[in-house]
Amino acid sequence: MTGKKGGDPVQRTIVSLEERVNVLGKAVFGSENFGKVMNTAVTTQARVQKRFSDRMAKNLHFYNMPSQEDVVQLAEQCGRIEERMVAIESMLHQLLSQKSGGAQKGPARTKKPKSATRSKKPDAT
Repeated sequence: MTGKKGGDPVQRTIVSLEERVNVLGKAVFGSENFGKVMNTAVTTQARVQKRFSDRMAKNLHFYNMPSQEDVVQLAEQCGRIEERMVAIESMLHQLLSQKSGGAQKGPARTKKPKSATRSKKPDAT
């Protein structure tokens, strides 16, 4: 938009800054030492996290509390038990339907006869 060959001074400053940051980044990130330092940092972080996790598990065990791993195992075990219960329930329904086979002619009896509900009075002889 401007008639100058050099362009906008703000744009030139930004380009210059980007070039300097690129040179600095290549110098730091492109070196072999940076890779070694990052590898050491990641390895150290993994060790610290593992030790913290182990120590937390010991503390939870000491206080007789389950760890996250214990809770996950219990949830998986409960899921397997539920699946087995559903399978058993379906087998029982099949067996009951095969045994009944239409033997029931009317509705189920839910009312007791009157003689069974009255209590017998002891004889006063």
